[in-house]
Amino acid sequence: MAGIKLSNVGIFRKKDKELYKDRVEEEDADVSDFEDEKPKKVSSRRPKETRFTQQRIGAVNLIVKPATVIPLYLILAIFSVVIGAVLFVSVTKVDEFIIYYHNCASNASLTDFQDIPSDQFSYSFHKEGSSGSNPQWKYVEPEDPSEDGSCRLRFSVPYDLEGPIYVSYLIENFYANHRRFVLSFSEDQIKGLNASYEDVHGSVGINCRPLIRNEEGKLYYPCGLIANSMFNDTFPFSLTGVNGASDFPLTNKGINWPDDKNRFKKTQYSPDDVTPPPYWKKQFPDGYNEENLPDLHEWEEFQNWMRTSTLPKFSKLIRRNDNDTLSAGTYEMEIGLHWPVDGWKDGKKAVYITNSSSIGGKNKFLPIIYLVGGGLCCIIALFILFSYVFARRKIADWNLLSWNRTNQ
Repeated sequence: MAGIKLSNVGIFRKKDKELYKDRVEEEDADVSDFEDEKPKKVSSRRPKETRFTQQRIGAVNLIVKPATVIPLYLILAIFSVVIGAVLFVSVTKVDEFIIYYHNCASNASLTDFQDIPSDQFSYSFHKEGSSGSNPQWKYVEPEDPSEDGSCRLRFSVPYDLEGPIYVSYLIENFYANHRRFVLSFSEDQIKGLNASYEDVHGSVGINCRPLIRNEEGKLYYPCGLIANSMFNDTFPFSLTGVNGASDFPLTNKGINWPDDKNRFKKTQYSPDDVTPPPYWKKQFPDGYNEENLPDLHEWEEFQNWMRTSTLPKFSKLIRRNDNDTLSAGTYEMEIGLHWPVDGWKDGKKAVYITNSSSIGGKNKFLPIIYLVGGGLCCIIALFILFSYVFARRKIADWNLLSWNRTNQ
């Protein structure tokens, strides 16, 4: 019986070996399937082997020496001084005069012309001995007591002023940069859109508050504080010649940047849907109609006013003449007094007449900046030269290195 058991065990072991062999062959067959596939390519984040990506580009390390710095500063000084001198000479050839008329109604005579006080005007003529005579003024009362009067100014021009001639109004101590004032307008109305109350009132940031509509619910056009406070003193379209002088024509065309016409468009409002701002009642006593509804696209005086000024003293162009020469002589101009300045402290307004140079008006700021910059460059060059001559040390001296000086 023992022999039988052994033989059975041998049989079972033989079967197990065959079964294990079959399993190994099956596994080898499965592995062979993957061995035929190509390994996947792994992407690398390493930069390409170029001079730029591996930071091997050749560099120039400039060694600053007195021999190179001093000539550089001298060249800058000469360049700045020459440019500043040319600009300064060009600016000094500009002629201008300013006449303040804000207190004309209270100080000027009602019958004859009187000399304007010396602190109420300023003349600046570039030719020697040409100061001009004292300007005069006269107040003209209105025929209707409910209307505003006018101020008649008389001034003299000592010699011919070549054009273009610019006539501007100048305002002092009017702070138009207040945040609430600057944001009080409607861009939709300026673009000529038929904006509703919700469009004007609901816009974020820029809107017409607090002047959007009147008590009857009509929208103001144009709405907002800027439009409501527009300068509305009336200026003539010519300087009237006196004592044989010819009249000098003026125009209100071309007094604003041409690009502004792309922003200001003719309105789509009907005259019955809108009403003038509160301070425009004298100009539009019966409201708007088909004939007097303002066309902002062509109204350059309004476009000028809507560009608010940063400083409390500013001037805005209102008349000009580009073609004619203002001949020497005496002239008069009558200005309608509709824009009061007594609503704020030290408010002033004036008429400002000037010509221009190749770089613009009479402003010495740019020439002075160039001259000061050139002077500073010259001083720096002389300082470096003085230090190089009297306090000179050896360049690239190893003994002056920090570790060498510490060991000493």
